[in-house]
Amino acid sequence: MITFPVSLSADWQCASLFSDLSSAEQEWLFEPHSLTAKLKSRSQCFSVKVLSEQEFELSAEQQQLLGCTQTTALNREVLLLCDNKPVVYAQSWLPASVNAANNKLHNMGERPLGDVIFQDPQLTRTDIEIARFNTQHSLQQLVAQLKLPSQSLLGRRSLFSLKDYKFLVCEVFLPGAYLY
Repeated sequence: MITFPVSLSADWQCASLFSDLSSAEQEWLFEPHSLTAKLKSRSQCFSVKVLSEQEFELSAEQQQLLGCTQTTALNREVLLLCDNKPVVYAQSWLPASVNAANNKLHNMGERPLGDVIFQDPQLTRTDIEIARFNTQHSLQQLVAQLKLPSQSLLGRRSLFSLKDYKFLVCEVFLPGAYLY
């Protein structure tokens, strides 16, 4: 049984510090545009499976990344599937907002977050950070539940802003994803 949110605690580092990545890994990890759009272009059937969507306490690191004093945020955890195969596990941390314009991000259902945020011309993104998740990381419990082979995984995270609203998105490429 998996406990949500799945921990993505890792040694997140600036992408420029990863000099040993293959060209395929770089292509996917450093993608500056919508990962959803890129995945859709590589598959005939793209879908989102919501694993969990609920409010959780923000860690001190998350509060610092988000630059907020709020202690809770909506945590949305999903699988991105290409041709019915899970290829990405994604987490978004969306602080509660008094701005009604951002409520569209709080009730996404199975709609991809990328389909909404990349349509907004005011979207900005910080530099992408990269992390490796070894075969001992707790994320491997999800990999096992999905009946995928255990292997070292790569993930990326970015802080996005829509006007003054900041939110954190983390994406981990699962075994069999296009970058491996």
